[in-house]
Amino acid sequence: MFQNVPLTRRQGVEAGANYQTGQYLLYANYAFIDATYQFSGELASPNNPFADANGNIFVTPGKQIPGIPRHSVKGGVDYWFTPELKLGTDVIWVSSQWFIGDDANQNPKLADYWVANLHGSYQLTKDVQIYGFINNLFNRKFATVGTFFDTQSTVAVAIPNVLNDPRMVTPAQPLSVYVGMRAKL
Repeated sequence: MFQNVPLTRRQGVEAGANYQTGQYLLYANYAFIDATYQFSGELASPNNPFADANGNIFVTPGKQIPGIPRHSVKGGVDYWFTPELKLGTDVIWVSSQWFIGDDANQNPKLADYWVANLHGSYQLTKDVQIYGFINNLFNRKFATVGTFFDTQSTVAVAIPNVLNDPRMVTPAQPLSVYVGMRAKL
């Protein structure tokens, strides 16, 4: 993705901890990513509202690479009601991030978000397990990534006064329930 970019830097820290006692497992993880450009120059971004007449934006050292949140946190707890039955929950928080195509970091960021999930499993036999999970338990509405599109495209022109904002986001998965079975053969 960045083959035409002369110099970038990606550095960060990941930390995690868990504690298990008896029937409980508590865990937490944190990640910090500092992904930045380390050069001055133009990059193509024709749909960015701040692009020049040639469709370029000017990047300077230290600007964050878009689409990469700087912080993320995940924490959760699992509880074994019996040796066979386990239920758990986790919460994930992701910090704000720049829209892809906003390499100069001039537009508003995509908002941070959090989501809660549930999971469980039951071990029927040594080799067979049924499981289930619920993602986005509270059916929260948020976007996971953002970019820009051409407001002068055929589709945008065909629907006037609707597609006039160049920001485009990918919505999060809504509340979803999954069940399944695992078998070792």
